[in-house]
Amino acid sequence: MKADKILFNGVVYPMNGHRSEAVAVLGDEILAVGSNRELESLCDSNTMRIDLQGRTILPGFNDTHVHLVGYGSAFDAVDLNEANSISEMIQRCKDFLKEHPRKPGQWLYGRGWNQNLFEEDGQRFPTREDLDQIQEGLPVLLLRVCGHIGLASTKALEHVDVIAQTFIPGGEFDLGTDGKPNGIIREAALEWFKKNIKSNTGLDEIKQAILTGSEVLLANGITSVHTEDSYDLGYGGSFEDIHQAYQELIEEKKLPIRIYQKISLPKQEDIKSFLATGRRTGDGDDWYRIGPVKQWCDGTMGARTAALLEEYSDDPGNLGILVYPEEELYENVKLAHNSDMQMCLHAIGDRALETALNAYERVLEEFPKEHRHRIVHCQVGNLEQYKRLARLGLNINIQPLSTAVDYPIMNARLGEKREKEAHNWRTLTDLGVLITASSDVPVEDPNVFYGVHAVVNRCNIDGDPQGGWLPEQGITVEEALMEYTINPAIAAFEEHRKGTLVAGKLADLVILDKDPFRTPKEELKEIKVLATMVGGEFNYEKVTR
Repeated sequence: MKADKILFNGVVYPMNGHRSEAVAVLGDEILAVGSNRELESLCDSNTMRIDLQGRTILPGFNDTHVHLVGYGSAFDAVDLNEANSISEMIQRCKDFLKEHPRKPGQWLYGRGWNQNLFEEDGQRFPTREDLDQIQEGLPVLLLRVCGHIGLASTKALEHVDVIAQTFIPGGEFDLGTDGKPNGIIREAALEWFKKNIKSNTGLDEIKQAILTGSEVLLANGITSVHTEDSYDLGYGGSFEDIHQAYQELIEEKKLPIRIYQKISLPKQEDIKSFLATGRRTGDGDDWYRIGPVKQWCDGTMGARTAALLEEYSDDPGNLGILVYPEEELYENVKLAHNSDMQMCLHAIGDRALETALNAYERVLEEFPKEHRHRIVHCQVGNLEQYKRLARLGLNINIQPLSTAVDYPIMNARLGEKREKEAHNWRTLTDLGVLITASSDVPVEDPNVFYGVHAVVNRCNIDGDPQGGWLPEQGITVEEALMEYTINPAIAAFEEHRKGTLVAGKLADLVILDKDPFRTPKEELKEIKVLATMVGGEFNYEKVTR
C-alpha cells in the first residue's frame, strides 16, 4: 500500500510523546508517521512528495467552543470591538450604513462593544436613546463583546413588542427612569428577543456564514470545531435550518472543517422536542456529528451577570444572574443524561458552578455511567469546587485568551481573595481535570498561539501584566497544545479518529513556521500557520509548495 502524499524533512509532533520527521497520507487518513527513511518504502511514482524544509507539524487544532454561524455572520455586521466611547459606537454604525444601506424593515446588527472601555462615559451601558441617533426608525441590535447583553433601538423593541411588563425567567429587560424598557437586554431575555425578531435568514445565508467563518479558522490551523450556532447577532436560531445547511454543504463537498454540533435547548420542553427527532450525541460521521445539549447557567464577568456566591466587590448587592433554579437544572441534566445526550453547561461565576456541580453530582450518583459532561468557561470557583469537578469526571472548556483579556477587571469584580482562585488552570490540570481550549468566536480571536501564549505566560500579547497575572497558574506549552488537540478529541468521544497523528486516524494536521517546543515562551504568540490539511487535502495554504 503506497501513500498519496509524503510530508518529509520536518519536525513532526504526533502529540503521543514521540517526535518524528515525516507523515504519510493515504486518502483521508494517516498511513504512517516515522523517519524519512522509514516512510520512503511507502512512495511510488504517484506519491506527491512535500519537502517540509524543517517546518513543524502538529495535529490539526480543535476549537471546542465557537459560534460558527454567528462568527461568519459578524463579517456582515458593524465591528464595535475596541470602541472607546458611545459616540464612537454610534459613528461606526453611521459609517457602516453609508457603505451598507438598509432596506425598509431591514435590521442593523453589530457586536463587540465593551462599556469597560467607555471612560469618558463613566463606563455606562448605552441605551435605546443612544441607538436612536444612528438613524431614525431603524431597528438596531448591538451585542456586547461577550454576547450576553444586547442593546436594542426603540424601533427594535417595538418590533418584538417589548413593554415594561415583559419578563423572561433568567433574563432582564432594563427599565429607564421613565419606567419603560431602555434597550438593555440581558441573558435569557436576549435569546428570547432574538428568536422573536423572526429573522428571515435563509439557508444560503447560513451556509455562507459557515464558509466565511471556516476560512478564518482554517488560516489559524483549526480543522475541527465544537459549535453552538443558534446564538449570535439577529439569528435566533432554528436547529433544523442549521442542520440542513451543514448537510447541504457536505453533500456539495464544500464543508471545509469538521463539526461537533452543540444544540441550544434552554428548556426541558426543548430537550424533549429534540429527543423526539431521534438524534443523539455521537450520531453522524467524521464531518458532522451531534454533540451535547447546551444550556446557560449565568452570564459574564465583564457584564457583571456571572452568578456569584458573594456580591460583586465593585457593585454591592449584585450577585449576577442565575438562569436556573437548582431543581430545574437537575431535571434538565437528568433528562439529557438518561437519554444518551452529553450535557454542556455555561458557568462563569462560582454560584453558577455550584449549581451545575450539584445537578451533575445528583444525576451521576443516581444514574452512574460514562458521560463526559462538561462545563464551559469555569472562570471563578474555589478549590473545593475544583476537587468536585475532578471527582465527578467532568471536563471543562476554557477560553485561554479570556485569561489575557479579563485580568484587568478581576480584582475589582472579585477582590483579592476570590481573584486568586480565578482562571486556575494549573490547579485544575494538577487535579486531573480534562481541559479543552477554545476561542468562543466571535468573542475572542481564533489565533491558537495567542491562546497558548496567554495560558503559558499569563499575560496578553503586549506582555501585560509584567511577570504575568497569577503566574503560578501558568501551564506548560505541551499542556496548552494538548488542550487544542488530544483533549478535545476525548471530550467529544472522538479520540479514535482525532487528536494525535498516528496510523488510521484522520489526516488533519497543521504546518507551522516555528517549533513551539523550541520557541522562547515569550515568542509563542508569533508562531504562524503555513498550511492546514483536513482529510488529506490542503484547505488552507499561506505558502506555495
